[in-house]
Amino acid sequence: MPPFVYAVIDQLRRRGLPLGVDDCDALRRALAAGFGWTSGDALAELCVTLWAKTAAEADTVRAAFARVDAPQWTLAAAPARPPAAPSDPAGPAGPVPPVADGPAPAAADPEPVRPPAAAPGRGLPAAPPGTGRVDTTLVLTPQYPLTEREIVQVWRGLRRPTRHGPPVELDVEETLRRSAWLGVRVPPVLVPARRNTTRLLLLVDRQGSMAPFHRYVEHVEHAVRRAGRLSALTVAYFHNTVGAADAALLDRLPDPFDPAVDAVLPDVEPLDDGTLYHDAALTSPVPLRDVLAAVTASTGAAVISDAGAARGGHSPARLLDTVAFGKALRRAAGAVTWLNPVPPTRWRRSTAEQVARHLPMFPLTRAGMYQAVDVLRGRPFPVARPL
Repeated sequence: MPPFVYAVIDQLRRRGLPLGVDDCDALRRALAAGFGWTSGDALAELCVTLWAKTAAEADTVRAAFARVDAPQWTLAAAPARPPAAPSDPAGPAGPVPPVADGPAPAAADPEPVRPPAAAPGRGLPAAPPGTGRVDTTLVLTPQYPLTEREIVQVWRGLRRPTRHGPPVELDVEETLRRSAWLGVRVPPVLVPARRNTTRLLLLVDRQGSMAPFHRYVEHVEHAVRRAGRLSALTVAYFHNTVGAADAALLDRLPDPFDPAVDAVLPDVEPLDDGTLYHDAALTSPVPLRDVLAAVTASTGAAVISDAGAARGGHSPARLLDTVAFGKALRRAAGAVTWLNPVPPTRWRRSTAEQVARHLPMFPLTRAGMYQAVDVLRGRPFPVARPL
C-alpha cells in the first residue's frame, strides 16, 4: 500500500472514522485487483467506496486526500500495438480509388444563433465576479462530538429479540430430540425467527435554552432513525415542560429555599393533560394522552432536554411539572431515561440536578448514551428518590 495513504488514514481517524486493520486490508486487496490505479482521484474514490458510509464521510475522505501531498499516482500507458500485417502480401484484390489533389473543401459551418442579451437592471449592484475555484482541502461538513457511525453503534444495542412470525428457522435441538425419542426420522422442526420487538419513544425539548443544541440533537435523532433495528420509533417534541402539575403542592413545601420536592413527592399525580408536537417547529400539537395510549410495556422512553441546566437556574414549578411528567412516563413505558446535552459539571444548583434524583439522567455523550441504552434494556440504575 502506498505510504501517503497512511497519512490519510491518520487524518480520518482524527476526524472520527474508526478505520482499522480490516479497512486497510480491503484497500490493499482492491489495489491488488487493479482498482484505483488510473489517477489520484480514482484512488480517492476507491477509498470513499470502501470506507465511507454516509455522504458526510465521503466528503471527509475526499478532503483528506486533497490535503495530502501525494506523488503522481498513475500507471504508464501501455504502448500502442502496430497494425496487423495483411495475410495476403499481394495486397487487396480490388482497384484503389484515386485520391484528389489538394485538400477537400470544408463544409461551411452555420453561424450560431446568439440569444438576445438581457438589458442591465437599473439601480442594481453588479454581482462580484466569482473566482471559479473551490478549496477541496476544506471539510465543509459539520463536525459534532459524536459521528453518526458512533451513535448508530450505540443504539443498535437496544434490542429485545423475541421469536415472532411464521416458522422459518430450523430448531436443530428440538429436531434431534424428537428423532431420538421416536427412533425414526421426523420432519424438521421450524420456529419463528428472532425479531427486535423494542419500541422507542423519543421526546425532544426544543427552542429556548435548547436552541444551541438543535443541530447536534437533530444529528443524534437522524442517527437513531438510521439504526433501523427497532420495532417502532416515535419522535415527539415539547418546550421546557409538557404540561403543568398542581401548583398548590408548592405551598406545602416545608422549606421554600430547599430545591427538593421530596416532601410532596407522593402527592404528585401523573400528568394527564399535556401537549406534545409532531414537528420540531412546534406547530402540530398532539395531546399527551394520545401519545401515551400507544405506549406498551416493551416501549422505552428517552427524553432529550437540558432540564434547565443550560441557564443554570432552579425552578420549583418546572421541577414539579417534570416529576409529574416522569410519573406519567413511568406508568406507561417499560423504562425511562434522560439525556442531557449540557455537561454534568453544570447540573449543580439547577433543576437538572433535582431531576437526576428522580430519573436516570446521563450526558449526551457516547458513554452516556451507552448507559441510557442499558437502562432502556432493563438494567436498573439507582437514583436518590425514584418515581
